[in-house]
Order: sequence, then structure tokens, then C-alpha cells
Amino acid sequence: MNILQENIDTLNAVLKVQLTPEDYKPQVDDAIRKYKKKASMPGFRPGHVPENLVRKMYGKSVLVDELNRIVADSVDKFITDNKLNVLGNPMPKPDNDFEMNWDKPENFEFAFDLALAPEVNLSLPPSHTFTAYDVQVEEKSIDEEIDKLARRFGNYTSPEVTDADCSVYGTFREVDAARNVLEGGHTHQAFMTINNIANETARNKFYGVKVSDSIIFNPVADIRIESEVKYLLGIKEGNVSDYDKDFEFTIERINKVEKAEFNQALFDQVYGENVVTDIASFREKIRGEIAQGYGYESENSLRHEMEDVLLKEANLTLPDEFLKRWLKQSNEKITDEQLVNEYHQYARDLKWRLIENKIYADQNMTINKEEIENYARTMIIDQYMRYGQAHMLDEEKLKEMTIKYVSNQESVQRIVESLSGRKVFEYLNQIVTKDVKKIAHEEYVDLMSRHKHQH
Repeated sequence: MNILQENIDTLNAVLKVQLTPEDYKPQVDDAIRKYKKKASMPGFRPGHVPENLVRKMYGKSVLVDELNRIVADSVDKFITDNKLNVLGNPMPKPDNDFEMNWDKPENFEFAFDLALAPEVNLSLPPSHTFTAYDVQVEEKSIDEEIDKLARRFGNYTSPEVTDADCSVYGTFREVDAARNVLEGGHTHQAFMTINNIANETARNKFYGVKVSDSIIFNPVADIRIESEVKYLLGIKEGNVSDYDKDFEFTIERINKVEKAEFNQALFDQVYGENVVTDIASFREKIRGEIAQGYGYESENSLRHEMEDVLLKEANLTLPDEFLKRWLKQSNEKITDEQLVNEYHQYARDLKWRLIENKIYADQNMTINKEEIENYARTMIIDQYMRYGQAHMLDEEKLKEMTIKYVSNQESVQRIVESLSGRKVFEYLNQIVTKDVKKIAHEEYVDLMSRHKHQH
């Protein structure tokens, strides 16, 4: 066997695997003998079919299977032994599709297109001052969060007449210019929170109504949140603007949440028994959670700025044409339009991953088993906290769920990627120059929105 690497340029290569009959014949003969032991054919007892008939029946498929296995193993070993940093997977060249000649064993050559990762060169720390936002927690934000918790842990009722705190379930039916239900028009059933209707005039139509009443309004124009409109109208494909028209909404059910009282029972439901004992400590607990959330948001903006600066400095070039072909080949569902629209973000993420890997390796960073388990534990606890079920999670259950989670290799891989990214960020956060700015949350959200729009 002979394997040759022919470099086309610094990012693209062709790998050629050359096989002689001596490289594959022993494996094929061994596979045939195994087939013979279990082969069944009329006129012969099982396992006693003549070998020449077994070869005639299964020979070509065995040859193909063995060649594919030998070549795949050889390519993987070559990449590992030569420490090649490849992107995607080797792709067979079209001229590999030759006819196999079982009767006349011959030499074969398999050729693969290979994408090589670009070399990452960085000067750290970068000569750039980064902005770190200290997002302030306002009393209004605490009040809003307390109101959400009071609703989440409140009692559900079914009033006869709606008010501002109600949600309604019913059927949307498209109407014509005369406001009559359009035959064959769009229809869908959904729950709707009245206060999600942004247009005040349309929202007021839903106050003081009862089951079986119908209201005509334009969900697209009056709600104004695309994701909400898609949910309400059941839009799976197409543009929301195509549904910018009037609909009749017939109420079939009215729901309301009576807010929970602020007492020890509520505190225990949210945070566990006796963790919080009065409204003052309840507010402080919420303040800390909001501050932590704002801290994550601020970190994300700092991380994104770091990415922008280091990506520009590294100025990496990718084997784009190979990667586009590989993405199409590895995901049959991806369309040409999706590839055009989404490749830029995929390429950016891949470049940043290469930079992260470089920093991780240069700084001799490592991740141990304990870190992986602690990450899984924290993630499970956060999930229970998010849904107000912290009181349902005891130590025994948490341990059981953690063991189960880290037993899944894909889950562990996701944790490792997250932890390695975190370690790289923490390292950069220590060495870069930062300008800390205090900012109100609303101002911060507006700033980030404008930044995202510019991207």
C-alpha cells in the first residue's frame, strides 16, 4: 500500500491511496470464508456451499466492503500519523467510481480531496481597548420579575369575562374585505395573551368579552412581534408579511392567573425551604439573579468584541469551495439558498474555533473529569431553577441525573467545547485592556441591537 499527499495549495490537497491485490486479497479471502460458514443455498446444507459459488454470489460486494474499510482506516491513520489539521472530512473524488473486476484482481487508486486548516498567527494581548459594560439593576426590573413569579406560581382560573390579565384560546379565521370569513382562507387555533397586542385600539377590543365572542383585527399589524405572529397563525413557511390582513378571532376559552401571595409558601416554592424568609431578602435574591444575567449579557458583548478584533488580526482564509461541497454532501437537507445565506456565519464560527484551539493549546489548558461533572450539575440546577422547580431537586436526584448526562459522549463533547471556550475567554479577559462603563439595561439592549444590525 502506498499513500501520497499532493498539495494543491496551502489549504487544499489530494490524498491518493494505492492498493495492490496483496493489500486486500487476504482480508477478502477471510471474509469469504466467514460468509461460507453461514451461507445457505438450495441443494446444499447450511455452511456447506462450495466456495466458488459463495465467491460468485458475494464476491463483488465483499471486495467493495473490504476496500472501503481498508481505505477508510488507512486515510484516518495517515491523517493521525502525519498530524494533519483537516477541516471537515476527506471527500472521495468522482473518478473513484470505477467498476470492480472480481475475476481479475488489480491495482486500485482511491483519491480524496482534503481541506487543510490555515495556520493561526496571533499577537497577544491585542493592542486594543475593549469595552466592558457594568449593566445596572433597576428597581423596576426587580418589580417586573417579582410580578412574573407571582403569576407563574399563582392559581389558574376561568373567568366569564376578559380583562387585561387574561389569555384567550380560540380560532383565527381569515376574512375578506367585507369582513366575512373567507372560504378556504387561512385558519389556526392558538392561545394568545391579550397584553401581547401592541396596538392599543386592537387590544381594547379584547377587554370585557366572553366565550363565543369574535373580534376582527390584524395580527401582523397589531401584535408586531414576528415570532409571536408565526405561533398564533401557525406559519411554518413563507413570509409573515403575506399574512398582513384581517382575521376574525373567536374566543373558545378564557384563562387568568390569580397572582400568588408574597408569603413563605411562595418563597419556598421559588428558592427552596427557608432559603428566603422575607420580602426584603426575596428582592435581594432576585436582584442578584438579574445582576448575574446582566453579567452574562455583558460578557457576551465583550466576548463578541474580542472575536471581532482577533478574527480581523488573524485574517484567516478558509478552503471555502471545499467546505461548501462538504456541507452539501454531509447534510442533504441543506438547500443552495441556505448555503448562500448561512455560509458566512458558519465560516466565521469555524475561524473563531481555530483561534480558540490555538490559544487553548499554546496556554497548555486542560479539562478534567471533575470540571465536566460540575458543569453538568450546574446546568441541571439552572434548568430546574428556570422553571421554578428547584424544590424538586434533591442531592440524590441531582447525582443520578449528572451521571446519566455525562455518560453520553455527545453531551460530554458539548460540555468540553463550552468549557474550553470559557477558559479561553477567561484567559483573554485577564490580559486585555478594558474600559468599564456603567450603563442602564434599556440603554445596553438598544446599543447591542444597533450593533447586531450593523453586523
